[in-house]
Amino acid sequence: MKKVAIVDGFSSGKFMAKALYEKGCYLLHIASKPDLHSYYYKGFDYSIYQEHHVHDTIEDTVNFLKKQEVEFIIAGSESGVSLADELNNHFELNYRNDFAKTSARRNKYEMIDTLKKCEIPAAEQGKFSDWPAAEQWIKAFNNFPVVLKPLESAGSDGVYICKDVHSAKEAFHKILGKSNKLNICNHQVLIQEFLNGTEYVVNMVSLNRHQLITEVVKYKKRKLDTGSIIYDIDDIIDSSYPEYNVLVEYTRKVVIALGIFNGPSHAEVMLTPDGPKLVEIAARIDGILRPTIAKLTTGLGQIRAAAISVVEPENFHKAIQREAYTLINHSYNVCLINHRPGIFTANNFMAELKKLPSFCEAIFYIDEGDEIEITKDVFSQPGTVYLVHHDKNVIQQDCEKIRRMEELGGYLKPI
Repeated sequence: MKKVAIVDGFSSGKFMAKALYEKGCYLLHIASKPDLHSYYYKGFDYSIYQEHHVHDTIEDTVNFLKKQEVEFIIAGSESGVSLADELNNHFELNYRNDFAKTSARRNKYEMIDTLKKCEIPAAEQGKFSDWPAAEQWIKAFNNFPVVLKPLESAGSDGVYICKDVHSAKEAFHKILGKSNKLNICNHQVLIQEFLNGTEYVVNMVSLNRHQLITEVVKYKKRKLDTGSIIYDIDDIIDSSYPEYNVLVEYTRKVVIALGIFNGPSHAEVMLTPDGPKLVEIAARIDGILRPTIAKLTTGLGQIRAAAISVVEPENFHKAIQREAYTLINHSYNVCLINHRPGIFTANNFMAELKKLPSFCEAIFYIDEGDEIEITKDVFSQPGTVYLVHHDKNVIQQDCEKIRRMEELGGYLKPI
């Protein structure tokens, strides 16, 4: 029985923990902070863990893990990545990443800077703690739009696309000095070149520097009137897709440059006219994934692959040797976007969803009867609907129906 500690087993980390539990692992949970946002605890299952430890000091957490004789320490979500790295470095476990690059895997300025030093194509950028210096860089760069974001954050939290100096100044002051959803204060603001092109996700799992490609997904995002970015649709692509290989080979270089040698990685890559360029990467599971969807699309998926890399390394290496995945079915992950405030109710909405030919699953990040606000960022998106079908036209039609339901307040209680 392998002893595995999961740091912040939230988001899709819940499913990775369950996969490890089902493979007979002895699980321990570590919460990286006592005051983590309640958003992360939605659907958290304490029952699969033998013990739950709240991190206070490194010494305290190290002593806890020493007594347990833990063999693996894995980040379940973005908020746990730094602590998992630090603990792995302390214990010098085999299944770990290069600790010298830990900051570059979290700090988005250092991330891109590391790629540039390795001569891997990446965006132009600068980081600033005061507006006059930021304004000077923007005017010298003179290429709008520009992207403003925190140095460390998750998802599209605090990300703004700005079309001029005025909107950039507004975004700068919205970010600077504020704490993001990871409870990290934004002491500086990152300003980057806007990458034109089509955005993709490349998900991998690594073991001893060998990567298994689990999903390549075409992203569609929306820019709100505020300049904030939210998720719209994730569309998984087949390995026969013309751009698949160039995206994968670029991302292989990225993970090695950033010292991701073991475990899952979730890369957002923009395919520009000049080729692929990294938006950002995280050394953890893709937050939107669900095992049921993976089984119906690629057959494996990042969640199961991560568990196999821990428990069955021989089978993991066999999976690497096999040909790239072929889609069993097409799928859309439809990220819900609420248009007006109200009281959330899922009953009627679910009844309508179940009538859709491609409907597979839906998850909600808000409870029945709770107040729901207008979607203003990724953390206020109320849920995700998963559509799966062999005919992509059916999925597209069903997606359009979901958007019409939302416009009519499909999950809001009637006034």
